[in-house]
Amino acid sequence: MTAILLATDSSTYAKAAARRAIDLAAERGQPLYVLAVVDSRKFDEPALSTEELATIEAEDHGHQSVGAVVELATAAGVDVDYDIRHGVPHETILQCASQLGADCIVVGAHGEHENHLGGVGRQVADEADCEVVVVDTTD
Repeated sequence: MTAILLATDSSTYAKAAARRAIDLAAERGQPLYVLAVVDSRKFDEPALSTEELATIEAEDHGHQSVGAVVELATAAGVDVDYDIRHGVPHETILQCASQLGADCIVVGAHGEHENHLGGVGRQVADEADCEVVVVDTTD
């Protein structure tokens, strides 16, 4: 059984994508893997610098993002796991999908990273070797 990968950043679109990913996982009987990416172009690995607090805050935001989805998925009876990684968002999402052998990636159409290189959702959809569901509604 393969997994569904959800990339989240707690944006409005990511929350809609989370609902769709949970529904897909339940319908398909597949586990859900939730990923938050700390954008290394904005936040580097923590070091003894003035940017350390910003990086820690970004990581905390990642934990909050995945935590909210994990609660929803668990309540829906979906097997769920998660990770927070540092990297360029679309590249990290694609690497994670490859490592998992995911057959579906779910992302929001817009999010916190929407101004970087044309949008993460579009880049993932253009480059993925599996099904990609880009959720473009906040309903």
